[in-house]
Amino acid sequence: MARLFFSGAHETGFRRGVRRGRAVWVAAATLAATAAIGAPAAHAGTASCSVGFPTVHSWSSGFVADGSVVNTGTTPLTGWRISWTFTGDEKLFSLLTTQWTQTGRSLTATNVSWNGAINPGSSVAITAVGNSTGGTFGLSNVTCTPL
Repeated sequence: MARLFFSGAHETGFRRGVRRGRAVWVAAATLAATAAIGAPAAHAGTASCSVGFPTVHSWSSGFVADGSVVNTGTTPLTGWRISWTFTGDEKLFSLLTTQWTQTGRSLTATNVSWNGAINPGSSVAITAVGNSTGGTFGLSNVTCTPL
């Protein structure tokens, strides 16, 4: 016995329904397989930062250094810590826009509540004010660490 298959305008409603049902089933199966396998994992962004003091104003007994903490990574920072060692006898009076401590020549500072979030490529201004013999402002071992 031969079977006749019709297509196009001559296709029966039943046959169209079967094809549509099959298409829905294939789409559902594909979706289920994708969900089970999972989408490819996106690469996690990196968090990194830098600190610098490009502008230093000094006089015989002190200095003011205008600097910034820069988000050099690909994800927003939600907190940061900077540290350095002074190369001379520098002593801070203030490090504006931070919470800081100085022990001898070593200094550590962290963000305050309103400036911890830094978007990639953005920065937060910080200003160091202090005294030193001869108005020097020298740093070594400068680090910036995302928190």
